[in-house]
Amino acid sequence: MGLTRRARDVGVAMAILALTALIVVRVGGGGGETFTGAARAADGDTLTLDGHRIRLVGMDSPELTQTCRRDGADWRCGAAARSRLAELLREGPITCRTQGTDKYDRWLARCENTAGDLGARMVREGLAVAYGGYEDEEQFARAERKGLWGAEFDMPQQWRRTNGRPQEDVHDAEPGILDGILRAFGL
Repeated sequence: MGLTRRARDVGVAMAILALTALIVVRVGGGGGETFTGAARAADGDTLTLDGHRIRLVGMDSPELTQTCRRDGADWRCGAAARSRLAELLREGPITCRTQGTDKYDRWLARCENTAGDLGARMVREGLAVAYGGYEDEEQFARAERKGLWGAEFDMPQQWRRTNGRPQEDVHDAEPGILDGILRAFGL
């Protein structure tokens, strides 16, 4: 009986340690990979780094071929968003912290360099809209009538719907094994 009880106690102690380790990883923001290096812009919210396609989370930019109207004339707002992201990427190496992948197998990440958080910059400058994050930056851009907010435009999500492009959900990462375990424990 003593051996069985001891084995059970050891098992419970191991389970508690494992759960504690998972909580520490979760609270510490662990679970994602970090990539650092030079990147290039695919469009206003997607970039390529070390062969990985990375979608900036928390924001959505106009599609590359999307046009808007500013001062009574067409404005290639999608191309402008890509150009601005490319400029920000030329300011130096970036570091991206992934948060999973989306349904297109792109990494979802927050990325930064000496220019700061790239998603925040794009939204604050009015070349992207808040899409699950960066609401304060969008309010600033709206108030200052920056970029899209000083123009007539369709929200990127609406433009995709109208122009037969694939719809994108708010970019939540696909749940991984760790997320499943933590949800099972109500964390």
